[in-house]
Order: sequence, then structure tokens, then C-alpha cells
Amino acid sequence: MNRQIVIPMHEMGIFSLDNFAGLANQVLIAELRRFVSGARQSRVMYVWGQSGAGKTHLLHACSVANQHLGRTSIYCSLEGTGSEDNIAGISDPDSLVCIDDLDSIELGGDMQELLFHACQLLQAGKGRLLVSGNCRLTEIGLALEDLESRLYSGGMFQIHPLSDEEKKDALRSRAIQKGFVIDEPVINHILINYSRQVGDLFDLLDRLGSESLRHRRKITVPFVRKLISR
Repeated sequence: MNRQIVIPMHEMGIFSLDNFAGLANQVLIAELRRFVSGARQSRVMYVWGQSGAGKTHLLHACSVANQHLGRTSIYCSLEGTGSEDNIAGISDPDSLVCIDDLDSIELGGDMQELLFHACQLLQAGKGRLLVSGNCRLTEIGLALEDLESRLYSGGMFQIHPLSDEEKKDALRSRAIQKGFVIDEPVINHILINYSRQVGDLFDLLDRLGSESLRHRRKITVPFVRKLISR
């Protein structure tokens, strides 16, 4: 579902630049910190990575960091319906606007024009534009050259996949954030028998936490096996 949202207070602790894993991603995280703070000269930035790499987490994390500074943040996904209304509804020239799933953009019609006008609005004020996609900007095939040029002007930054050890660390940290602990055999079982995309792993972890609390059961390998098999 497409959405234009402000991150709710109760979710702010989950979305943080501090808890984004991966040694190879530290340069990107540093650039995003500078981007949100206003220390980065360019007010446009494009990040890309494979599905499940954590793009949505990073956009939400930047939105949260910006809100902590007392500024307006807007998140929009171009996946699904309603994209045009959401982009057309951007009206605050001083806000941080995070556009997710650029690779889902309609290559015809008015969407690209609307996004270009949003860029102009933000650059006329003090706003910033953070955009993500599953591939390099040049591979999306934007028909509007002015839009591609504007987005490209701030540079492209790749989100690098996590190693297995980094995924384990990310799962442990996520579990602690959610208020429970998972041991090594459980983590190993999940990585062997479930999707290896971080987004899918986090979704499973959230389900495990909820089901464990609901049934008052410890999270064990049989418990995980049963949940996965549903």
C-alpha cells in the first residue's frame, strides 16, 4: 500500500541509523547523518540496494532523526496505488521528504513531472530529498532527463548486503530492542531454513516475539520450526 506518513512515536526506537548493521555500510551511514543534519552540501541523495537490503529502514531512520531535530519529515512509497496524490500533496518546502521504491515509478504519465516539481519545491526552500530504489538510478529508465539529472546530482550510494555474522548480530540486536533474547541455535536454524533477506528475517523475528508472548513460550528451535511451517 502506498503511504505518506510521519513516523509514530512508538516506532521511533526501532528506526535508527545507530542500529543499521554492516561494516561496509558505515560510509553510507556517515553520509546520511551529514545529510539529515544539513552538513552535506547537496540536499538530494539517492540510495539503492537489493530487495530486503534495508532501504525502508534507512528512510524511516532519517525521518526519525529529522523529527528529533524538530523538523517535518514525510515518507512516501511509490509502490502500489495513490502515488500521484501523495507526491502532489508535498507542500512544505522545508521538510525532509523520503521517497521509497523509485523503481516502481510509472515511466509514463504525470508521476515523473510531479516528482520533479517536488524537487524544485524543496530546493526553493530549505528542504531535502532522500530517494531509494532497488537498482542504480541510471537503470530505472526515467524518461524525464531533468528529474534524473536532479536526483543524480547528489550522488548514488549502495547499501551493501550483510554477511551471515552481521545478520546474526542484527537479529540479536533487533530481539533485544523488542524485549526478548534469541540464542545461537535458534538464529542458525532461522538462517538455514528461512529467507536470508534482512527484511524478511526481521518480520519473522517480530512474529516470534509476538507469538512467544501470546503463548508464554520460550523461543526454541521447535517453536520456530512450527511457526515457519504455518
